Amino acid sequence: MHHIFVNENIIDLLHKTIILSKKDDGDNFNHLVKSLRVNVDEMVLCSVSSFELSYDYLCKVTNVTNDLVTLSIMEKTKARELPFAINLYQGISKSDKLEFIIEKAVELGVRSITPVSTEYCVAKIDDKKSDRKLDRFNKIAKSAAEQSKRHIIPKVNDPIDFSDLMKKMSASSNDSNLNYNILFYENAEGIANTRKIIEEIKEKAKSGIDICINLIIGPEGGFSANEIKLAKSSGLSILSLGERILRTETAAVTAVSIFMYELS
Repeated sequence: MHHIFVNENIIDLLHKTIILSKKDDGDNFNHLVKSLRVNVDEMVLCSVSSFELSYDYLCKVTNVTNDLVTLSIMEKTKARELPFAINLYQGISKSDKLEFIIEKAVELGVRSITPVSTEYCVAKIDDKKSDRKLDRFNKIAKSAAEQSKRHIIPKVNDPIDFSDLMKKMSASSNDSNLNYNILFYENAEGIANTRKIIEEIKEKAKSGIDICINLIIGPEGGFSANEIKLAKSSGLSILSLGERILRTETAAVTAVSIFMYELS
């Protein structure tokens, strides 16, 4: 079944229709008509990408012209989102790896992804190319959200320096949400501490508390000793993903997968 994100203002709940115009919504129109070649009676899942809504619209194509695609709303369906927030803070890596991480993290359910500049980053996001890079990253996130039937499109944020991130993590303990700020480090003590934190979060989740999990993954070169020291002083949990040294893209997918599985 096809999946698209639409603006709420084109949803006509009175007549139970969604009309996609080539003029006003060219991206969705071209995607359905030219790329997917939809026909009448095919089903399309429409999402609004809003945290305020907990449902999507299951629609049937009722008419296709050179300028319009008309969808008939059949029912509301429950959104496929995790009951808690996972935000991924990813050490900047080479473009192909970072794009892979963004795609897979979105498929697995993260709310946001933020590239992080660290001491050992082998790649950087040039200020002159930053807007173009972020535009590409967010297009990858949108495509992954459509493919995996996400209810929202996770945002890829502007890059942040590691020291600024630590200030943000330190301040987050004052937020209304219950935040778990976790940095994965290859020299951290065994995975038992990781299991302990997961069990603690599970217990909190049972009580219905709004939980936010911030996962921080290093780049290809890992974290420096000074960065680990700063992370500890900022109150982060320094955890392990096991005895083996993982590539940055493997670590990101593994970390998100563990929390998605254990807490869903």
